[in-house]
Amino acid sequence: MPARAAYGLHIRGLDDATELPAATRPPADSHAVTVRQRHTPPPDPVPLDADRVVRLLTDGRTLDLDRRRGTATFYGPPLTADVLAHPYLAPVAVVLNRWAGRETFHAGAFAHQGRAWVVHGGRTAGKSTLLAALAARDVPVLADDIVVLDGDQVLAGPRCVDLREPVPGVGLPTRRVRDGSRLRIALPAVAPRLPLGGWLFLRWGDGPTVTPIGPTELLARLAARRSLPELPSDPTGLLTLAGFPGYDLTRPKDWAALDATHRLLDAALAPTGALA
Repeated sequence: MPARAAYGLHIRGLDDATELPAATRPPADSHAVTVRQRHTPPPDPVPLDADRVVRLLTDGRTLDLDRRRGTATFYGPPLTADVLAHPYLAPVAVVLNRWAGRETFHAGAFAHQGRAWVVHGGRTAGKSTLLAALAARDVPVLADDIVVLDGDQVLAGPRCVDLREPVPGVGLPTRRVRDGSRLRIALPAVAPRLPLGGWLFLRWGDGPTVTPIGPTELLARLAARRSLPELPSDPTGLLTLAGFPGYDLTRPKDWAALDATHRLLDAALAPTGALA
């Protein structure tokens, strides 16, 4: 069986995860990892260093990541391949890519005119809802939960968006996953990487409106939101990322505003053509 790919990783052990594109051979810029499950007592915690970390996950499972061996081992009750692909692959991707010197953020991303726009938002900011609404309007979505940047290139994640509840106006097929707690929308294939276009930060309020963010403020936000700040980042790289356009996207908590939000993004980010 071929390996799978996402987040700049060449993944073995998840052959049945259709959320991950097949990868017959690893690209030169990918990082290989074998995902395993063990139902034996987990090892003791190991603080994050340059080669290994063993940490307790929020659900009580333990993740053992070994950079030298190229393994990601989950200890605890068994997980299905689709759940390992998303969301359990996310902490693996964060650590492995940060070890490799890449920046990662808790964010999503969509494509517009061949460039990737990164969408920041907390647990209740409606990030996945917005991405699902864009996908329903044929806008390519690169990632739902974790965004990995290799320099100024945004790497694609698993081919799905998970919603907590149905979204009116998003007529895409869904299926129940994660013990029935999420509705999963399958996403079509996209390029494995796209150049960065800019940044969006979600806010609730009147609107929808798009407000530019100055580069100094944008740099502060990116520095504060990068994953695993205890690992070093290249200051020049962060400065480069802060040189791209950044906007606050404010919209009301109203499903009926999704069309208006899409039109606003179309006008703000693509004045000469539709989002695509």
